[in-house]
Amino acid sequence: MENYPNQSPVDREINVNPSIVLSCKISADGFIEYINHSFSEVSGYEEFEIIGESMDVLRHPDVPQIIYEILKERLSKNEPIKLITKQLAKDGRFFWLLSEYESKLNDAGELIAHYSHSVAAPTFAVHKISSLYKILSKIESKSGNTEVSKRYLIGFLEERNMNYNQFIEELCIHQPKFEQQIQPQITNPIQSNIQPDPILQKQNRPRLNDLTYNANLDLTNSNRIHSPINSPKTKKKKSLLKKVFGK
Repeated sequence: MENYPNQSPVDREINVNPSIVLSCKISADGFIEYINHSFSEVSGYEEFEIIGESMDVLRHPDVPQIIYEILKERLSKNEPIKLITKQLAKDGRFFWLLSEYESKLNDAGELIAHYSHSVAAPTFAVHKISSLYKILSKIESKSGNTEVSKRYLIGFLEERNMNYNQFIEELCIHQPKFEQQIQPQITNPIQSNIQPDPILQKQNRPRLNDLTYNANLDLTNSNRIHSPINSPKTKKKKSLLKKVFGK
């Protein structure tokens, strides 16, 4: 991609309309294959400019590397994940998104693509997550790798007795009523086998899964997006990334 003159980060936020959904299709190896009109408008990229580019073009330096490692790990295992991330627009401004990622398999069960569906991240959640990201980024800057930040994140979640997905859900549930985002209604959702979270059902609050994916994404004839099949619990030591998610 050509180097856009204003692509270096600037401290100016783009306020994302809370009623829109930003959709993106990503190849198995991390390249952008499709963005909908809402994503194009918010990011400032026209479709021809960003299609075929790496997702790295949207990475904001304020998001610690460990978060992207967690995302990559989950997607490689065909496991859904929710993230709150600060994204970098074409002109250097930033915007915060609450995103849900799902994977698509072909008939042979091979991973061929990922889909992200995003909405404006709640203000309360951004405030809380940005504080955590600052700590993780400073740890990575000091240590020069993600091993130490990974251990810190595990301790952070263990103290709260939850995994990463639960932490993100809690941030978006326990926000002041006056800060709750307006959620669009379901009009044409993409079918998914993701099972409802019993914890969230008790809270009786809206989830990102309930948002419409009506975002000019013509995927109705695509292969079905598959959710991961629950696997038996491992009796031996779990990897650090698995501990993050309580697997």
